[in-house]
Amino acid sequence: MKALVYTAPRKLELQELAVSEIGSSEVRVKVRAAAVCGSDLHGFLGRSKRRVPPLVLGHEFSGEVADSSDVAFTRGDAVAVYPIISCGACRYCASDRENLCPSKRVYGLDIHGGLAEYVGAPVRCLFRLPAGMSFLEGSLVEPLANAIHVLKRCPDVRGQSGLIYGAGPIGMLCAFVARHFGAVRLAVVDRNPHRLSKMHQLGADLTINASAEDPVRTILDWTAGTGADFSIDAVGNTACRENSIASTAAGGTAVCIGLEEEVCAVDTRPLVTREVDLKGSYAYTRTDFADAIELLQRKLLPWETFVTKAQLAQGQAIFDDLATGSSAIMKAVFEI
Repeated sequence: MKALVYTAPRKLELQELAVSEIGSSEVRVKVRAAAVCGSDLHGFLGRSKRRVPPLVLGHEFSGEVADSSDVAFTRGDAVAVYPIISCGACRYCASDRENLCPSKRVYGLDIHGGLAEYVGAPVRCLFRLPAGMSFLEGSLVEPLANAIHVLKRCPDVRGQSGLIYGAGPIGMLCAFVARHFGAVRLAVVDRNPHRLSKMHQLGADLTINASAEDPVRTILDWTAGTGADFSIDAVGNTACRENSIASTAAGGTAVCIGLEEEVCAVDTRPLVTREVDLKGSYAYTRTDFADAIELLQRKLLPWETFVTKAQLAQGQAIFDDLATGSSAIMKAVFEI
């Protein structure tokens, strides 16, 4: 099979790999669409210690069943793959928190991922795609589930103002879900003018270019000095962590999902003096994944306006473009 293999920092090769055998309660999925995550880009840049080359990246993918050892699925079934393979027995797995399973493995991180023609997967990792849902939409289930999980980590956002640091795919989807959950005012901060323009088109009330203005001061002015009711750091560096806390109203919630830097040294005094709740958000639960499919099925997400389609042979060029930091690509999806 053809696979896009990460062989060294900033280096991808389209290689011919053997199709792996499947065991009992497993299926072979013919990948039809695989999206690029910011963490894939970090791996490509050599900034992810767990992504060790040679490795097939990709954990946002969908396809059709090509072969199955389980009667629950038959050839041709359209599926999205829940990319966390958990133990299924620990207290986290027993409480629908497989994302926290201490022995979990993740596609494109611990094992070969979805930027390939075929992937083997446990039956329990398959979610059926509803009739009428495209494979491309199926590749967006995973990032949308991430955003849903982030907003569930916040208190009820109905009628509230929100701030998102990072106008990449996750930040964009967080804005979409926040609006769907009832947030009434949303601001987005980034340094990429292409992405900020897209966020404005998608309905952000305020877009802030951090290269041109002080985002904290701008947010405080926008909220009459109180700060946003909730904030989301979808970048994960020291500046964004600290600014998201500083921009959050007293008694509000700041949720961190970005992982750009390993260590972020931030002023934590506002967590005490202004009772700002700081939370982390990692991946999603199976319930979040199912909720994402249901939301996509309602055809509310205007994916056609932000997806760039590509082929595996364009992999090196697409990743090189994304790595510039000024790319006009919002979300790249490989059709396979």
